[in-house]
Amino acid sequence: MYKKNFGFLVLFYLIAMFVVLNICEAGNTDQDDRQVKWFLEQHKDLKKNYFDGKFGVDNNPAGWDTGTYLRAYIDMYEATHDVRVLRDLNELLKIVADGNDALTGRIDDRTGKVMPGWGTRAYDYGPNGDERYSDMLMNALYAYPLAAFARIVMEDSNLAHEFGSDAKRYYRMVQDLYKAHKPFVHDEDSPYPDDTRGVYFAYPENYYEDKIDYSDIETPINMTMIVAEPLVEMYRASVAKGKPKKRYRAIVKKVSNYIRWNMHLKKTKKGDRYFTWLYWPADIDQDSRHVEDVTHGARLAEFVVSMHEAGLRNRWGMKRLRYLANTFTCGAVINNTSFANYIDGTGGVYEDDAATLYEWLVLQKYSHHSSRHTILHYLRRAMKHEGDNRKYNIAVFAKFMRYEND
Repeated sequence: MYKKNFGFLVLFYLIAMFVVLNICEAGNTDQDDRQVKWFLEQHKDLKKNYFDGKFGVDNNPAGWDTGTYLRAYIDMYEATHDVRVLRDLNELLKIVADGNDALTGRIDDRTGKVMPGWGTRAYDYGPNGDERYSDMLMNALYAYPLAAFARIVMEDSNLAHEFGSDAKRYYRMVQDLYKAHKPFVHDEDSPYPDDTRGVYFAYPENYYEDKIDYSDIETPINMTMIVAEPLVEMYRASVAKGKPKKRYRAIVKKVSNYIRWNMHLKKTKKGDRYFTWLYWPADIDQDSRHVEDVTHGARLAEFVVSMHEAGLRNRWGMKRLRYLANTFTCGAVINNTSFANYIDGTGGVYEDDAATLYEWLVLQKYSHHSSRHTILHYLRRAMKHEGDNRKYNIAVFAKFMRYEND
């Protein structure tokens, strides 16, 4: 009798667990669907205000906002794998791609030629100002979502029928961009003590900004990260195609060597190790040789995590990623509701909204190993204190969706 009752109880327990798990799964699906619905509801206004009529003309916008919103779609798709997100993203990417200077014939005043990319006058370029430059930094802000879209489609054969031709087009467009601009130069400080070599993004010849000649000068580190990150996606896409691009892999690894040798390791009183680095390693002027600021530092975090996820870890293992997460929690954090301007805790109090530090969430899973709280803890506390939430904008929302459960 005991054995029969025990068997019945086991069967009942298994059935109950099956029902509970399915209810939870249905609940999570419904919740995800509501989240996606809110995200997609923002699409029409975003398209109208930031994309329609903005490309292929001389008042082409700088890529900061548009690039950030495009990236939000990548984060949202990775969080939900909802094909509706890809469809809306593809609408925007078609507008971007059709506005490429190589198709519209707009001339880059720096070279006097039509260059692949998205030229802009937004930064008072040129020795006399008001010149159109195909600025590789701006170009990379568009190249990332184009390359990431191509990678997503090429890695999933189920998406090929609907998006395959567009994915191939975007892949070729980014490929042509980097082939024409050749933005990386060898770091004169390499080979480094471990016999590795590094590269960084340098301003091209005859490059002026605010009437200052920056030709051939090493850019701030965050710019090198922004320009290099699309190549991580391009490498992953090439692997998915069955034709790995060794050149992309080599550049990414050399960039990672460069940043590794520009970092300094610090330790808190509690023994937590964290990284710091300079905003601008080039010997340009003393005002620019401050420690990295907390917003630009997040771009390095995004590059390193992208590289890690692509399997291009190149000595960026778990330990270093934890140190990098500690850069936020042990360096930049002042208390539960405020942050410093610089990643080492100096530079005064960060006065912008805490939500604008959302990009650091890419390191959330690595921030659990500190004696301090996690990145998510600090961002949530500070945002609540300021009266903001994850619906601050779609970029913040999507980053929370993708990383808050890490």
